[in-house]
Amino acid sequence: MTGVLTWARLSYRQQRWELWLGAAGAALLVGAMLWFAYTLNGLYAASPNCLAFVAEELDSLTGPPVGCGAILGEYYETQGRASNLLGIALVVPFGIGVILGAPLVAREIDGGTAQVAWSLSPSRVRWLLRRIGFVAVFGLLLLGVIAVTGEVLAAAIWPERTLGEDFVYFGMRGLPIVARGTGAMMLGVLVGALIGRVLPAVLASAVVIGIVFVGITFAQNAWAESEATIQRFYDDAGNAVPFDRAALDIEYGIETPEGEFVRDIGYPIDERGRVFASEEDLAVGRLLGHEVRLLVLGERYPELVLRDSVIAILVGAAALAAAAVVVTRRRPA
Repeated sequence: MTGVLTWARLSYRQQRWELWLGAAGAALLVGAMLWFAYTLNGLYAASPNCLAFVAEELDSLTGPPVGCGAILGEYYETQGRASNLLGIALVVPFGIGVILGAPLVAREIDGGTAQVAWSLSPSRVRWLLRRIGFVAVFGLLLLGVIAVTGEVLAAAIWPERTLGEDFVYFGMRGLPIVARGTGAMMLGVLVGALIGRVLPAVLASAVVIGIVFVGITFAQNAWAESEATIQRFYDDAGNAVPFDRAALDIEYGIETPEGEFVRDIGYPIDERGRVFASEEDLAVGRLLGHEVRLLVLGERYPELVLRDSVIAILVGAAALAAAAVVVTRRRPA
């Protein structure tokens, strides 16, 4: 236990400014999110009849109740600002990876202390794990608080929705924030171990983390598209199909009579969502297909959250293993 505390104190002293910066940023974000959640909950409690319209807006044919314009305007303005905070929560894990991960090993190599530690330590891998441990736990605790607060804020924005089966604010709340932060931190450690200088490592890790997670996002989108469901806007009788707001939208397009999805390139569409190849075909009723959404149903939200999180953690594990190889083989400067 004494050894663990010693390593924790050492890690804190060596990276205290980054830790304080991360803690201050997280505290500001969490405080703002809680304030907006409190404000939105207060608006709902004060005017439940007016704000019930928000849940029905897409399907409403009559507009908001009389006299609700002011409260709805205040709500939409507050909701927009709250949504911006969740947008910040989306990028926080990657910022944590850059700020906390990149300097961890790079600072010791840059300052020459790593070579002394390696000569005294029986195992460089053990040294690396001890070096990472305290900062990683600290960073994950910050991300965990942000992840939970994101759930609280999302629930305040959409109190009538079942967020456990809803893709609203996907990646901006809950487990993916912590998992992506884990992957980003380990990528930062790897870049720092490779470069061995703090400032270049920080800059390079920002680029590497961005490229890796953009690539993961494209791959995940392609994976989700291969599993997506086609949903029409209107049925065969011309009745509007209720809009599934919990689903993850992949793309909008056309369903052919054969049941295939085709990307929409601006064909004419009538009031029943029927698509025609030209205005002439529209005039004679020669059907090309129906306007549709390509989507993943909201009931699959837990599955995709778990998949996203596992992939991010596996990326982090691979980066950590690579960092261990780099540290083991690195020659003294």
